[in-house]
Amino acid sequence: MFLIIASAAALSATAPVHNAEISHAANAYQASYETASTVRFQQVEPRFASRPTTPVCRWQAELVVNRGVMAQGRPIAAIAKPIHRFAPIAGTHAGSCDAARSQVSAEIARYSEARSAEALTVAQQDRAALLSELDGIHSLSVKGG
Repeated sequence: MFLIIASAAALSATAPVHNAEISHAANAYQASYETASTVRFQQVEPRFASRPTTPVCRWQAELVVNRGVMAQGRPIAAIAKPIHRFAPIAGTHAGSCDAARSQVSAEIARYSEARSAEALTVAQQDRAALLSELDGIHSLSVKGG
């Protein structure tokens, strides 16, 4: 058997999970949390000497909870980051990756929906970590101390 990689591609999607307003050191911050999924596709075609080929689509998806923070309408990149990664999922579909995209998207949507309560819990529990990071930034910005 001889494998030929025909194509490789990626697909991503996001969904809001939670928003929180935080007051710290006389500043108001808005934290937003969203799940983000990234899917990698790889199409392979097994080649046999005497048989026709049928492509196979292999895919792997990662789902993370991302935190974004804004103050006075501006994003704060220093504390925007992924705060939780779920276990990746993977699968294969007979046929081309273009034909399998809708099926894969549906599988990922079900996976994301099944973990929505956990994503919300992770986002709500991030408050203490975010306050700690804001303390660190505030202590660096205080002059003469």
